[in-house]
Amino acid sequence: MQNAEKRIASTAMLMVFVTLFAKVLGMLRNMLLASNFGTTMDAVAYEAASRLPLTLFDFALGGVVTAAFIPIFNELLVKQGKESAFAFANRYFNLILWIAVLISVCGILFSSPLVSFLAPKLDGEVKALAASLSRLMFPMIIFTGIAYCYVGILQSYEKYMLPAVMSLVSNLVMVLYFYTLSDSFGVWGLSLALVVGWFLQAAIQAPAAHKLGFRFKPTLKFNDTYIIRALKMAVPILVCSWLQPVCNVINTRFASGFEGGSAISMVNYANNLYIIIVGVFSFVATNLLFPKLSRSEASGDSEGARAFAGSSVKILLYIMIPLAAGIFILAEPIIRAIYMRGEFTAHDAEMTASVLRLLALGIPFMSANEVLTKLFFAMQKVKAPMLASVAAICVNVVVVTILVETIGFDGIALASSITIAVCTVINYILISRSGTLLHANDFVDMLKSVVATAVMSVCVYFLDTKLAIGVDILRIIIAGGVGVFVYGVVVLILAPSEIRTVLKRGKND
Repeated sequence: MQNAEKRIASTAMLMVFVTLFAKVLGMLRNMLLASNFGTTMDAVAYEAASRLPLTLFDFALGGVVTAAFIPIFNELLVKQGKESAFAFANRYFNLILWIAVLISVCGILFSSPLVSFLAPKLDGEVKALAASLSRLMFPMIIFTGIAYCYVGILQSYEKYMLPAVMSLVSNLVMVLYFYTLSDSFGVWGLSLALVVGWFLQAAIQAPAAHKLGFRFKPTLKFNDTYIIRALKMAVPILVCSWLQPVCNVINTRFASGFEGGSAISMVNYANNLYIIIVGVFSFVATNLLFPKLSRSEASGDSEGARAFAGSSVKILLYIMIPLAAGIFILAEPIIRAIYMRGEFTAHDAEMTASVLRLLALGIPFMSANEVLTKLFFAMQKVKAPMLASVAAICVNVVVVTILVETIGFDGIALASSITIAVCTVINYILISRSGTLLHANDFVDMLKSVVATAVMSVCVYFLDTKLAIGVDILRIIIAGGVGVFVYGVVVLILAPSEIRTVLKRGKND
C-alpha cells in the first residue's frame, strides 16, 4: 500500500513539474509573440483568427469530451470487459470526430461573418486577414477533438503522463517556430505552427492508445444506448464550461473598438498571463483534488469530501489572495519585464497592465470556483454549476456593457472579475444548501489572510514606488520577495487554524 501511495505521489509530482514546464513554455511563447508582432495588424488578426476555432470547440465540445466519456468507458470496462469498452470508445471517437469535422467545415465556409461577429469594429483589411488565417486554423478543431478522446482512454487506464505533456508539445512547436522560421513566414507560418502543434498533441497519444487496445473504425452508429447516455451527461457539463469562452467572445467584441482594434492583443496578452497563473492551481484542483473528492463521495463519506473541499478552498485562498494583491500592485513592471521588447511598446505595456491589474481581482474567486465545481461533479450534481454558469454569463453581458460605457477600456477586465466572483458566490450558496462547507471559524481564518495581505500590500506598494531601480525584474524580485516574507510573518502571528495544525504536528514530530 505504501509503495502504491509513493508511486501515486511521485506521478503527481512529475505531472506538476511537466505542467509547470509547459506553463513556462507558454509564457515564452507569449513573450515571443509580443516581441515579434506586438499589437500590430498581424497580431490582432492572428488573435482574432486563433480565438475562433478554439471558441467554437469550447462551445460545442470543450471539456465534455473526456468528462462524458470516462465514467461510461470505465463502467463498461468493469462490467462487460475490454471489448465492449473499446467498442464504445470507437463509437464515441467517431461521434466527436464527425462533430469536429462539421464545425471545421462550417468555420471555413463562414469565416468572414464569424470574424465580423467576434470583432465587429476591426477595419476591413484586418478582418480580411483574420478570416483568411482562420480558414487555415479551423482543421485544428479536428485534432483537438481526437487528442481529448485519446486523453479519456489513457486516463481511464491511469496513464496520465502523455495527457500532461500535450500542451508542452504544442507550446514547444510555437517557440521553435519563433526562433527558426518566423522571419521568413510571419503570421501565416505562425498560424500553421499552431495547427501542427495540435496535430502533434493527438499524434503522440495514438501509439499508447493503440497499445492499450483501441482500434479506430469508421462508423455512424450514433443511436447507441451508451452514446445517448454520454450525450445526456454532456449537455449540463458543457454549459458549465461556457463561462470562460463566452466572456472571451464578449471581451474580444468590446476590445475591437479600442486602440484601432489593437486592444484585442492587449487583452489577450494579459489574459494569457492570467490563465498561466490560475492554470497551475486549476491543474491541482482538477487532477489532485477531484479524484479524492470522487472517492470520498463514492464511498459514502460525503462529510469527508465536504470537509476536504472546504480545507482546499481555504488553503488555495491563503495563496491566491496575496498573489492577486501582488499582481495588482506590480502589474506594470510584470508586463514590462515579460512583454516589452521588439514590437511591444511602452504604451502597449501600460494598457496591458491595466487589464492584468483588474483581471487579478478575480484570481481568488477563480481558484475557489474550481474546487466548488469539482465537488459538484464528484457529487454527480451538474445542474447546479450549470445554473451558476448561465447566471454569470447573463451578469457579464449586462455588467460589461455598463462598465465599458462608464469607465471605458478598463471595464472589459473589471467585468470579467465581477463575473467570476458572481459565479463563485452562486456556486457556494447552492452547495451550502446540502450542508455547510465553511464554518464561522473558517471565515475568521480567511479574514486573517486578508489582514496579512493588506499589511503585505502596503509594504510592496511602498517598495515599488520608492525603489530607484530601473530593471523591472529586480523591482519585482525585491518587492515581491519582501512581500512574501511580510505575509508569512503576519500569517504566523495571526496563526489561522491550518497553520496552528502544522505547527502542532511539527512540535509532535
